[in-house]
Amino acid sequence: MRLMSTTQVDRLDTPTSRVAPHVSRYASGSLIASHTHDTLQVLYARSGTLQVHVRQHVCVVDPGRAALIPPGMEHAIRVREDTEMASLYCSDAALPDEFRSVAVSPMTQELILRTVERSSEHAFRADRHVHLLGLLFEELRTPALTIPRIHLPNDRRAARVCEEVLKSPADHPHLERLAERAGASPRTINRLLRRELGLSFRQWRQQVMMNMAIDALLQGASVSNVAIELGYTSVSAFSYAFRCWTGVSPTAYGKPQNNHVIQ
Repeated sequence: MRLMSTTQVDRLDTPTSRVAPHVSRYASGSLIASHTHDTLQVLYARSGTLQVHVRQHVCVVDPGRAALIPPGMEHAIRVREDTEMASLYCSDAALPDEFRSVAVSPMTQELILRTVERSSEHAFRADRHVHLLGLLFEELRTPALTIPRIHLPNDRRAARVCEEVLKSPADHPHLERLAERAGASPRTINRLLRRELGLSFRQWRQQVMMNMAIDALLQGASVSNVAIELGYTSVSAFSYAFRCWTGVSPTAYGKPQNNHVIQ
């Protein structure tokens, strides 16, 4: 792991909660080993991209998404790009006690960043702090939509194939090559994925592609450009696949919105 810098700022207290902000910068390729926290963590990437691994699930954290990690939940973090990571460690915040990845609205992004920035200001007014955190927690408590998150298999061989895809999801690797590296045949990998996740390798990889699409759309990319980047022959074909996985049109992520929960 290559930690570039870290900043611990003053804890913030309100009548109903305590929040300890923390800012760190990590280089691309860093791996934060599996660990837990005593309090709920709101994890956000001001820049760059992270993958948060929780049990048999993976979610992406970037400038368009934040992860809520309950106290005591073991998790690891893989840094895909140079990242400035902002964390809020929250006690008694009345947030859901379950792991979730939230596609945050522009307002929620600003609330997270203002909480971190204002906590280091000596002249920070307590009454403003109470209102700021109250609004932030309300935004995180009330997501509007749910979309699939990435599931991982337990079998070592199938998990290795999936991990290789997640390292470079845009590379379009062939299953034959990945299976050979994992010490199994393509047929075996497909059988294992269907047994554990109910998906073929192609279907599982499409799930990864849909998560990439959400990343791009949240960053302001057009639907047509995302469709081309992911190799779809038409916008309509991409939109149909996107709706099948998420339940909504890709245009829902291309404009200001309420928070969305990624399950």
